[in-house]
Amino acid sequence: MTLTHTIRAEASDPKAGMTLAELAAFVQAALRDDAADDVPLRAVVNLRGGIKKLETR
Repeated sequence: MTLTHTIRAEASDPKAGMTLAELAAFVQAALRDDAADDVPLRAVVNLRGGIKKLETR
């Protein structure tokens, strides 16, 4: 059996994209949950390149 732990963050305004404060909160949550430094991120971006969602497992 494999167990995974997902850390996920969504931009408060997906059209504008994630703010620096929202990105910092995601990183702090990942560090608090002892996510490994080499864990890949999955990002969903809007047409302008703004980050709508970030996720790691």
